[in-house]
Amino acid sequence: MGITELQEISPNVWKVKYRGNYGIYTIKIKTDGKKTVNFSCSCPSDYYPCKHIPIVEAAIKERIAKNEKDEKEITLDKLLQDVSQKELCDFIVNQSQYNQELKNAVLLEFTHKIKNENTNNVNYNQLFRDALDGLYFDYEDIGYGNYDDCIEIDVLDQWLDKAQAYANDENPVEAMLICKAFIEEYAAWYEEQDETIREYIDISYIERPFHVLTQIYPKQEINIKELLEYCKSEMQKPKYKRAGMYDDFNNLFMGLSVATGSDDFITLQDKLLQDITDKSSYDAKNILQRKIDFYKSNKQPEKAWEIIENNLQIEDFRKECTKKFIAEKKLKEAKKLINDFISQKANNSWGLDLWYELKLQIAQKENDIPEIKRLSFRFIESGFKIQYYNVYKKSFTKEEWNEAVEKLIQHYGKRYNNSWFNSDIADVLQAEKQEERLLKYIEKHLHVDNLEKYHTVFSASFPEKTIELFKEAIDNYAQTTGREIYERIVKLFDKMVKITGGKEVVSAMINHYKIIYKNRSAMMGILNKFKI
Repeated sequence: MGITELQEISPNVWKVKYRGNYGIYTIKIKTDGKKTVNFSCSCPSDYYPCKHIPIVEAAIKERIAKNEKDEKEITLDKLLQDVSQKELCDFIVNQSQYNQELKNAVLLEFTHKIKNENTNNVNYNQLFRDALDGLYFDYEDIGYGNYDDCIEIDVLDQWLDKAQAYANDENPVEAMLICKAFIEEYAAWYEEQDETIREYIDISYIERPFHVLTQIYPKQEINIKELLEYCKSEMQKPKYKRAGMYDDFNNLFMGLSVATGSDDFITLQDKLLQDITDKSSYDAKNILQRKIDFYKSNKQPEKAWEIIENNLQIEDFRKECTKKFIAEKKLKEAKKLINDFISQKANNSWGLDLWYELKLQIAQKENDIPEIKRLSFRFIESGFKIQYYNVYKKSFTKEEWNEAVEKLIQHYGKRYNNSWFNSDIADVLQAEKQEERLLKYIEKHLHVDNLEKYHTVFSASFPEKTIELFKEAIDNYAQTTGREIYERIVKLFDKMVKITGGKEVVSAMINHYKIIYKNRSAMMGILNKFKI
């Protein structure tokens, strides 16, 4: 195990291959010349940073020190003074045949100086094809089921960084050429990859070129109408849907249409919608939403709203329309939209909570007490939720509530075996500030979790009993071993010392533990660090 490859891929950016317990990990570290400013590691460790980062940092320092020592003996500047331009060019060309990183570095730095005789533009498409054809992946590049560990492709990152640099440095035309070629070649290459590999490739390779194009198209140097026509024709190719680029193309096309005052975007969406039979489907909703977004961006909110009102078969649109009616106090119309939808879902009640929430809002506006009781109870029937509990409580008089709250507690008790702890009952007692009753309930079901969560309700009124329960619960908890257990114990001690009389009891418990658990070295170390 250890470092198998250590390379500075660009100034102060290092890429490392590390053979670990679960295969070969890819590690990237960026420095400011002295200290690390960013890093990533594909290992499955839950620690941050993982143990590999300091190992690699030490190796980088060692490599830099070695390079500095070598440079004192002979510097590259001195060496190249006596090398002819032809010799240097021949060397770079020869080495680039065997060193892909060197070849990419040269292309990144100097490609823009080379113009194609026919188009006066660099053939970036061919450059990307060559770079992508040289890539190879195996299952060591995959994060063992952890989708947070994406495959990163250095050559693509470098070209996208170059496009972004051109965009920032007022060279938008070159940035556009890179992005267009990148999109075209990446989509074609992506189709050819194994499905397992595709799942792990970083999604930023789809998003970043469109981000740059969106950034630069307002620039004067860009022929925005030509870019619009490019989008309109290119995005129809099937490879972009398969590569997951279609939505990004649509967003760019929409922005270009708004900027040019063109209706081409809407025309395309209408054509796509005609081909869809089910107008309530996910695809139909996406198309309609794109039209809505277009009209909103184009400062035509009335047209956007017209689409919503005419397509209430889309649940999200119906919700939006219902909320608008409620805001406008058109409660009858709002209730009809809600009830019609719920009746359509008679055989499937999943996902209806938001609709019942809207019904509850209407009932509150109408001060319909029976309906408020019914709907708010629906939300707390299967478990305590404070916001709906408060609404339910307010629908009763004070005298009525005394009986209603006991019925609610009984209801929660029936849902579970009464010999088990029920957090819903505890939550009700906490909300009602029934301190002594909650204390007895916690005592009946004594555990550090329950005590930690609810002790603040009754500790001020019953400090001695609370301390007694903490001691008993922690003593039982301490019978289990493990560093996490010991660290939890001192956190519980910290809560105890804040209760009247707690400091003395905690001090005695620590002294007792140091005697009976003296062979637990980890526990002793943690206890010794705890300050009362």
